[in-house]
Amino acid sequence: MVAKQLDEETVKKVIRQVEFYFSDSNLPRDNFLKNTITESEDGMVSLALICSFSRMRGHLGLGDAKAEDVPEDTVEAVAETLKNSTTLKISEDGKKVGRTTELPKEEVAIEQLDSRTIAASPIEYDVKLEEVESFFGQSAKVNSVRLPRHVGDKRVFCGTALVEFSCEEDATKILTQSLTFRGAELALKPKKEFDEQRAKEEEAESTRRNMLQNRKNSPQEEEYPKGLIVAFKLKSTTSEDPSVEKGNEVKLETEGKPDSMELGTEDKKESSPENEEKTETKKLSADMYKDNKDVVLREDLKSVFQKFGTVKYIDFKMGEESGYIRFEEAEGSQKARAAAVLAEEGGLIVKNYVAILDTVTGEAEKEYWNMLRGQEKFRGNNKGNWSRGGGKNNRGGRQFNGKNNRSRDNNNSGNRPNKFHKVAAA
Repeated sequence: MVAKQLDEETVKKVIRQVEFYFSDSNLPRDNFLKNTITESEDGMVSLALICSFSRMRGHLGLGDAKAEDVPEDTVEAVAETLKNSTTLKISEDGKKVGRTTELPKEEVAIEQLDSRTIAASPIEYDVKLEEVESFFGQSAKVNSVRLPRHVGDKRVFCGTALVEFSCEEDATKILTQSLTFRGAELALKPKKEFDEQRAKEEEAESTRRNMLQNRKNSPQEEEYPKGLIVAFKLKSTTSEDPSVEKGNEVKLETEGKPDSMELGTEDKKESSPENEEKTETKKLSADMYKDNKDVVLREDLKSVFQKFGTVKYIDFKMGEESGYIRFEEAEGSQKARAAAVLAEEGGLIVKNYVAILDTVTGEAEKEYWNMLRGQEKFRGNNKGNWSRGGGKNNRGGRQFNGKNNRSRDNNNSGNRPNKFHKVAAA
């Protein structure tokens, strides 16, 4: 069988490439190849494995072939080619390759390598190794060129080329020159300085990745503030039914209303054509009830709870039996709960009622904040058309399905609010 022949250009590329693999320039930092040599009994490496390396596959036209797929005639042709190298040796069976000299100690080899290597930038992302080698080869003999990957994205070139010369003197000489590559003036520095900057960038990238991972692994409850909310339920301290005001048999429409409402006829029916007399409707403000001990207003709640800390918001409608107090700091809610527990009445006195407090934690707290943020988002998407409740006659505020949720009767007809007591507290 006639041995496969490699053309002259391929021969040059193969010799140069394999010499580089086993050189003092590459071997000290090539852990895979270095370990392969160490594990072998004779310090040599399979030629089929060498032929399966990326750049060798390109030179030999092997596509994506693995070591076991490299044809025997290709291995034989490469073996014959490498016999012309002065730094490599071929095994007797022609299937292995190795160095002719012993590799220096690793720390010595790396120190020597760094001393004759310079870093050059900026180099455009689409540059080829051969182009950089040819450019610097005009000034001195180049042993190798490396194009390190970007710290944050290993898929792309970082923009700095590492050029190794044959000796330290050549590298030192290059550093003093003013060179322009592809129209850009190059910044040249020793490899040691590049390594120091690279180490800082890698540390920063590692910190950034750790922060992102920690955020990803953090429990969801960290996404909202804790301990600001306290729930309350009003309990009457009197046995008198406050549903009817003394001297006034008119019931107030208060359920689901803010601290102002309408007072009028029970059903607000339109007058018939024959009856031209119109029903008179008067606006009643919260001021009318500020001295009424049977009607609890937001201001009444605020005057009680602000003793424990800054009250950020009071989620309560006049006529309802429960609500929420949101403090600016968690310390305020803690003090309020502690005071309620210690009180003889079992809660905080608000006019003729005792406000029984309970904590809002866990899923209930999370649901409250999700509800609140959802409404804020809705408000932002409906500027000019947003109201606290459903419509003109349905002013129900924030609804919450967590612990101590306020109850509402939604069986209204004609979108009219229910007729309800002045204060519906039990």
